[in-house]
Amino acid sequence: MLGLIFADFDKIHFSLFGLDLVEPMALVTDSILGITSVVFGIIIMRKMKTDHPFYSYWMWFFLIFGVGAFYGGLSHIFFNYWGVVGKFGTWIAGPISIYCIEQAMISAHPNSKTVNLLKGISFWKLVIVFAVWIAIVTMGPIHEKPAIGFLPIAINTIVGVLISAGVLGRYYYKKGMSINYKYFVLGVLVMLPSAFIFLMKINLHPWFDKNDLSHVLLLAGITYFFLGCKRLHKEGLNQDAYI
Repeated sequence: MLGLIFADFDKIHFSLFGLDLVEPMALVTDSILGITSVVFGIIIMRKMKTDHPFYSYWMWFFLIFGVGAFYGGLSHIFFNYWGVVGKFGTWIAGPISIYCIEQAMISAHPNSKTVNLLKGISFWKLVIVFAVWIAIVTMGPIHEKPAIGFLPIAINTIVGVLISAGVLGRYYYKKGMSINYKYFVLGVLVMLPSAFIFLMKINLHPWFDKNDLSHVLLLAGITYFFLGCKRLHKEGLNQDAYI
């Protein structure tokens, strides 16, 4: 079967223990993505012990993002029972995990005044995103058009990841702080198309739709992010190196 753009395939149904479940591949790809991300977070927690917030925020990103992704897989297969409300957990985890990326990359900036300014912007952006999202899910036709609930999450993801890991990562790389910041830029380049794939409904196959393709790109992107953290830590960067 040929792929679809701006349209979705019918959901794949399967039965298990008498339950009417849907989208089994979403559970598989979300679980792989979630477990991998949590493992990355645990590795940072145990092997990259440092007082610098750069590593702490990346640890929390991987943990929160991983749990959110795994829960997202469950919200797919149990959609007939949980409905759109079942997706709220993943949608809430999204902006928080992006906030962690922003705070991590901002904490590496060599200018303390700029750090304070950018941290404030990042915080208030998070507040605004949640305010808009709450307004949409409480007043919008969320049950008839579930995608509108994901729209502010997707926009925040694109803007947050692009500016923090992308723009700041490139700035640190060009400034000569470390060549290993290139991994964050590469992660953004690989990951960013996933939001457009989802919003434009680029579906390759009923068994590998927009969700599955997005999950593969996200997996590659967070792997680059982890490599960046690992290489920077191995390089011996510590708190003093950023101040």
